[in-house]
Amino acid sequence: MSKELNDHLLRLLREAADILHMYEVELDREWKRIGEALGKRNARVQDVFSTLCAFVQARLLPYGGGHSADGHLERIAAFHPEMIIFSLNLMENTVHQVLKAHASAAAALHPAVRYLFFKWNEWLLYEVNEQSFKSGDRSSWKKESLWKDAVILFNEWILRAQTFEESAAHICFGFSYFLPFSRCALFQFVNQESMAIGLCGHGVDNEQIQRLRVELDSIPMLKESVGKLKAEVHEFRHFRPIYVPRASEQFPRLYVDPFGLASLVIVPVYVPTEGRMIGGVVLDRGPGRFFAVDRRLFPALMKFGQSAGELLLKWIEAPKKEVGAMVESLSPREIEVLKLLADGASTLEAACQLYLSEFTVRDYISSALRKLNAKNRTEAVAKAFRLGVIG
Repeated sequence: MSKELNDHLLRLLREAADILHMYEVELDREWKRIGEALGKRNARVQDVFSTLCAFVQARLLPYGGGHSADGHLERIAAFHPEMIIFSLNLMENTVHQVLKAHASAAAALHPAVRYLFFKWNEWLLYEVNEQSFKSGDRSSWKKESLWKDAVILFNEWILRAQTFEESAAHICFGFSYFLPFSRCALFQFVNQESMAIGLCGHGVDNEQIQRLRVELDSIPMLKESVGKLKAEVHEFRHFRPIYVPRASEQFPRLYVDPFGLASLVIVPVYVPTEGRMIGGVVLDRGPGRFFAVDRRLFPALMKFGQSAGELLLKWIEAPKKEVGAMVESLSPREIEVLKLLADGASTLEAACQLYLSEFTVRDYISSALRKLNAKNRTEAVAKAFRLGVIG
């Protein structure tokens, strides 16, 4: 790396470190509160989180010089990579939330913070393994860190997408191609995370996925995991994948039977800078295929989910003027028709409910498709949900 670029990147890291110093008191208070909440659920998770908080606070910039393998590093080396990523995600999320609450120019500060925590992930997961812990049975770290290659490949692949539809398709393909799964379905949460709408599928009928409207109340396990938890633990509800060994015991048959769901993994699609979950990815290995999940996949799944979230957010959060113009251009009748289509009504059923002719309803549908720039009814309904026109 050139000295100029090296100096510039170090400046960004120092800028992020200065931000953490500036809000040190509040961050310390928030991290302690989260640590206490974690302790109510799992003492081991609290230990990992507290250890990483202490280490980061003591050494904000571990670059440009050697560091001895002190007690913190030795303990961190014994932690599973999944737990390190999970804890660093919690810490980073807290920094972003504090910035949004107190800094007038928070948006300009987020990238430096993201870069700092990216380097923390890299350094603690890779550098420590290579330089500080070559003795004993630390070789397992080296094998577990191979998922880094999958993350790089996935990120490079999804960034090629030029539209929302391409982004969704690339994400589904990437989850299936770069990880050991054969089917993938991508969902977006709407109505304050009470419903999941199908966006795209890979290895499964795409239109079948796009027709899905899943009320989370119908799946208690998923509803709780998505976020209907106690208020004091809402900060860390988003990150970790969910393994479901037998889908038939957790999901209604109307979702299990058409797809032959057996075992599956659900991955949150999360945006750290916003502190919110915008969707989820469902993965399996084909109809009727039961499998045991290897938890060494979880670090890659978490990173895939975050990369997908950052990519999709720019399409979901469309510019206000464009959304406003699109919503205003749809007539009340067109919106009514879209709502009925979203509920699964046919053209004839919509006509009967609205006391209109079937021909008139078809006209409203064609007009809505044109205004939403949608290829078919399914895409029109999905766009209407995404833009908040219906919900």
